[in-house]
Amino acid sequence: MLFNSYQFILVFLPAVLFGYFALRFFATKAVTLLWLIGASLAFYAAWDPWNLLVLFTSIALNFICGTSLADRARSGRPTGLLLAVGIAFNLCMIGYFKYAGFLAANVNTIFGTDIPVLDLVLPLAISFFTFQEIAYLVDSSRGETYGYRFKDYVLMVVFFPHLIAGPIVNHRILMRQFMSNEQLSARAPTLALGSGLFVLGLAKKVLFADGMAPQANLIFDGVARGASPTFAEAWVGALAYTLQLYFDFSGYSDMAIGLGLLFGVRLPLNFNSPYKAENLIDFWRRWHMSLSAFLRDYLYFALGGSHRGEVRRFANLIVTMLLGGLWHGAGWTFVCWGAFHGFGLAICHFWIRLFGTAQRSGTSRSGAMVGRTLTLIFVVFGWVLFRADSMGSATKMMGTMIGLNGFDLGINADRQLTTLLTLASIVTLSAIALFAPNSQQWLGYDPQHRAEEHSSWASHFATAYPVHGVALGCLFVFTLTQMSIVQSFLYFQF
Repeated sequence: MLFNSYQFILVFLPAVLFGYFALRFFATKAVTLLWLIGASLAFYAAWDPWNLLVLFTSIALNFICGTSLADRARSGRPTGLLLAVGIAFNLCMIGYFKYAGFLAANVNTIFGTDIPVLDLVLPLAISFFTFQEIAYLVDSSRGETYGYRFKDYVLMVVFFPHLIAGPIVNHRILMRQFMSNEQLSARAPTLALGSGLFVLGLAKKVLFADGMAPQANLIFDGVARGASPTFAEAWVGALAYTLQLYFDFSGYSDMAIGLGLLFGVRLPLNFNSPYKAENLIDFWRRWHMSLSAFLRDYLYFALGGSHRGEVRRFANLIVTMLLGGLWHGAGWTFVCWGAFHGFGLAICHFWIRLFGTAQRSGTSRSGAMVGRTLTLIFVVFGWVLFRADSMGSATKMMGTMIGLNGFDLGINADRQLTTLLTLASIVTLSAIALFAPNSQQWLGYDPQHRAEEHSSWASHFATAYPVHGVALGCLFVFTLTQMSIVQSFLYFQF
């Protein structure tokens, strides 16, 4: 069941909302939370009921381990061994399902062995809930968790707005809301804000991301089959995928936050106009913000961060991004994409150390634009690695993009009109991504405040919302008419 499907929008979501609000008025908060747990498990089971076995096993063992770690930490007993066992369990589980086949295939290639390559079905969202639970174990070992009830922990993991593709929500954020003695706040401004974000996210996915998908697939799939694109076609394909991924992930992030707000739950931002970044460090503070925070707090700092000298700092950055790339998928293209960004971040930090940041040096607006342009070009080349089916396809695309095969601006005659329309779409969507306010800026979402407490949103709701409400309603209806072919979100595969 996809957020951008009629089944979800017209059947599942209205039914869950109806039950939720009915229970809020006629039952206790505990019953309301159980309703959300049941709805989230039904949402997850709709993909494959067998995945529930993996999910339940992970939840039960991590909760038991985390509770024991918290007790040990508070009593001053050692936690190292139990923490290592808990983390090893999570890594083994994700390693078995996600990387066993990749590892076996590479061992067979290198050593000429004949290890059976397992063709396992990856349990949905295992990459996301595994990282979330590792963070819970680490914080429990530090004594930073206390008194978590099992039902609250279960809902923290399975809450359907963030379960499938993030954000990777830290336990503190959700537990503070689930364990409050008050009912989850879902007043009129909150519902209006949540609905607005959901509609904007749906439009981004259906109208923008899915509109870019055919041209991106045409070029990348053609290269995978052995075709040789021209210089112009390679850039069109790379830019089409760059925008497809941007609006796909931005759309999902908006929809997840919007759905959370419909139930009175404030999820953290996970996407903040990353193509406006002036350097690569800034990019990773804006793209998949929850994953960046996890890698920083639980991997980069664990490796020593920047406290053991510059060389070690750069090595830690590269290792962190290598593992971040591997997290996205079991393939050498993802490993190389992680390394590409790791070396890029190391160079960026080294450059700033030598010459200072734009803020400190007072760089001109033109200098900032140069930084944004160079960063975006770097990111586009990285996305070629991210999208390509193999390293051979990636190097072929990238070589063509830098002119190794000439600078042919020609376009296949059979698809000239389609390509010209794609170019027009690329220019339009690039302008939106690079210069327009993002969703949270336009609607005034702040995860630290309730909608009714946020002054800018309160003013916006009181004065402009009727007009915007009509516009969003029309956008919602139009988007529904364009959902004849439902495409999954790109981050579902990770």
